[in-house]
Amino acid sequence: MSTPTLDQVFHDAQQLPLEDQRALVALIKPPKSIEQLAAEQGVKPFDPEKARQQAAGIWPEEESLDDFTAWLRESRKEGAAESKLD
Repeated sequence: MSTPTLDQVFHDAQQLPLEDQRALVALIKPPKSIEQLAAEQGVKPFDPEKARQQAAGIWPEEESLDDFTAWLRESRKEGAAESKLD
């Protein structure tokens, strides 16, 4: 069996009922780009300066990353223990 040509496929698709043609067109539309999806969802490019400003004050500057990591581990342990009680 030989591979059909594009013209043959197009001709055969035209013979389908209109609803099936629409379904076929929906299936072969190219996927949206990341940029198109981001625009549709209102997602903006990452702005590290804005993120830095938003994060200011969340954790005391005088405390180290090790302090933060220890706090995070402890809070996760407490959260896990609380969820086991539910």
